[in-house]
Amino acid sequence: MEDNLKTRMSRVKAAIRLEESDRTPVALAMDYKFPCRYKGITQGQHFRDRSLGTRAMREVFEELGGWDIVAAGGATTEHRDLVEAPMIIKVPGKDIGEDEVIQWEEAEVFSEKEYDRIIEVGWIEFMKDFYPRFRGWDPEVYHSRIKARANREMEALKEGQSYFPDRGFPILGGGDVYPPLMMLSCSRSMTKFTLDIHRMPDKVQAVMDAMVDDLTKLAIEGGKMAGLQDPWGIPTCTLIMERGGAFYFPLKVFERFEFPYMKKIVEGLVAEGITPILHFDQDWTTNMPYLLELPKGKFFIQLDSKTDIFKAKEILRNHACIMGDVPPALLSLGTPDEVAEYCRKLIDAVGAGGGFILGVGCGVPIDAKFDNLKAMVDTARDYYPHG
Repeated sequence: MEDNLKTRMSRVKAAIRLEESDRTPVALAMDYKFPCRYKGITQGQHFRDRSLGTRAMREVFEELGGWDIVAAGGATTEHRDLVEAPMIIKVPGKDIGEDEVIQWEEAEVFSEKEYDRIIEVGWIEFMKDFYPRFRGWDPEVYHSRIKARANREMEALKEGQSYFPDRGFPILGGGDVYPPLMMLSCSRSMTKFTLDIHRMPDKVQAVMDAMVDDLTKLAIEGGKMAGLQDPWGIPTCTLIMERGGAFYFPLKVFERFEFPYMKKIVEGLVAEGITPILHFDQDWTTNMPYLLELPKGKFFIQLDSKTDIFKAKEILRNHACIMGDVPPALLSLGTPDEVAEYCRKLIDAVGAGGGFILGVGCGVPIDAKFDNLKAMVDTARDYYPHG
């Protein structure tokens, strides 16, 4: 079947709906990092002029021949302060070396004393007061920066919505959100937050109860922000989840402090016609059965090569689409033949019966080899045992 805008969109939608199509769709979670390194642009240059990363990403996209569905904002999307956790960020060319990768520092940003304020006013109102204090900004400066960032994101999304479909590629668009556990463990630090859930579990649960509606609201706003409409776009919102799975916590912690809030946000997004993307970092294999309680065929998960993707397929077959899981190390250190072999293995096993999008484990690493990415994209195009 000839690839065009219609067939690519049909392919991706079929995967999300757990149906088979002519072949396995492929998507690269590629931001600015690899394209800039590949094109000789430093990370610092990108942060001083984000259009450089967008241009580099699109040049790499064209050289690879594209992939089935693309994040509309390209490399320009910025982290929104009210959505992502307040953390100490070290920017290339400013706080760290000119060509180092941006760093989020694990540190206690606010104390447990702030919990009472969150319970009283919720997350959005708390952040409106706390974030300017945290950054040392005047509140008016803070709000003007928030507005300016939102405007830049909208411009990037609108521009991406014409760039990719005009070239025959459908787009994903929307925001992202940290569920309460991820938000608090980043803001309090993993160590302090872990102590909190053991020393004051009822207080932590009350804080999460006060946060979840606001985070759901922000997730929905992010999903709608792009204004995507069928037939050539899919409005999405990504739930960034690293710390709530069994890699870090026993299931009794997950059952009380992670899953109920994840489920509420997912159900809120689905009710608004937004496709949730559950981005799982670290090993969530033990937690996979719980996802059977989420709306069937209405979300998909991204795995980062730590979760057993083959076990996940066994559990979630005919319930949820899986995206993954070519390991970053393989893309950086392997050969094109090794990448192609692993992609065929994924397509054979995880792609059987539909419900699979071939993707990278987490995201394209900065030191990936171009030929390995090409092998990944080409394998999805040329290998279709289930079609």
